[in-house]
Amino acid sequence: MRLGRRAKLCLTTGATLIPLGVLACGGGTPTQPPTQNEAPTATVTVTSAPPPTLRPTAIATNPPPVTRPTSTPLPLDTPFPTETSIPSAVPPTPILLLQLPNVADTVEKARPAVVSIVTEVIIRGFFGPTSNFGSGTGVIFDPDGLVLTNNHVISGAENITVTLDDGRQFQAEVVGADILSDLAVLRIPGDAYTALPLGGEEGRDIRVGDWVIAIGNALALPGGPTVTVGVVSALGRSIESTPGVTLYDLIQTDTVINPGNSGGPLIDIQGSLVGINTAVQRLSASGLVVEGIGFAIDVDTAFQVTQQLVELGFVRWAWMGVILADLIPELAAEVGLSIREGVVIQNTIINGPAARAGIQPNDIIVSADGHKLTTVADLTRLLKQEFTVDQEIAIEIFREDGNKTVTLVLGERPRR
Repeated sequence: MRLGRRAKLCLTTGATLIPLGVLACGGGTPTQPPTQNEAPTATVTVTSAPPPTLRPTAIATNPPPVTRPTSTPLPLDTPFPTETSIPSAVPPTPILLLQLPNVADTVEKARPAVVSIVTEVIIRGFFGPTSNFGSGTGVIFDPDGLVLTNNHVISGAENITVTLDDGRQFQAEVVGADILSDLAVLRIPGDAYTALPLGGEEGRDIRVGDWVIAIGNALALPGGPTVTVGVVSALGRSIESTPGVTLYDLIQTDTVINPGNSGGPLIDIQGSLVGINTAVQRLSASGLVVEGIGFAIDVDTAFQVTQQLVELGFVRWAWMGVILADLIPELAAEVGLSIREGVVIQNTIINGPAARAGIQPNDIIVSADGHKLTTVADLTRLLKQEFTVDQEIAIEIFREDGNKTVTLVLGERPRR
């Protein structure tokens, strides 16, 4: 019984209520009811007298003045209300409006390093050759004319034309390309170009919510590159670029990315290169139309790959020589396994690194060189970003007869 299924590798203001005080004015002494502790008062007996005899009297022509009651005067030491005793209105809290960044200066600085790329793929058929043209974007990362772009932009092209921001055009040659990272390096003649460096700068870590700018040859529109602005939506995303090839640790952004943007730079507000625009998602897994989901290869990944492309023309990827699948927790419970996470070995390549280390089909890898593994993606990410060819690593495997740790020497993944 299979313990796992083949993993599908995943690419492409409210108002403030202010209480107003009430100023109470009045006079007189309040009357307090007697309490139980008060001394008893004298009893007064009221006797009724016979009613007086009513006799007519003359009405006075000048009646005596009417005496009106007056309020009890305030004691001399009672302070009168002043302006300071009246609550004053509290000024409203200012509303902070979102200040959008002005990116014009940043774009003007970066544009000379952005190039448009037009490719010609020649198809030779029975009726003769036909040409298919494509477009993309690149970024000059070295003043000596080295251009970084996506592999899928130039794959299969026989002619590659690079156009600079000032209108100059050159035929480019391919220095190196790698399908697993979807990156390629081109070279154009000349030197002293404006460049956006890939590495060597401190404090360039980006965070979710940071403003970013995409510059690219969107839809191959004439008149210069297209500029769009957005934010970093998420980090560490994985997408399937081509069948069987997954890109890891991508930057997700809501910056508008369109066909032709591939290979172009994603820069921050300071103008530093943070990623290479690579893909955009238009549909969800259920077929719903989605918007604002673009992906860029992180500049750190691009730096590591580019170094090998420039030096070797290809990338040496660490390789174990295994076919893997995720361990399904429900299936693991059904067959009575004591673990619920890990990577299942479905098969091993004959005489490959894993086979030589004694790893067998149906083994479950739970850790690799101290890194806990829960999915195939965990192991694949380590092979692409942490481990190197010829590195010796410790593999902890689970078997029905108990756990076992083996030593494995990584090989080099066969190049396509």
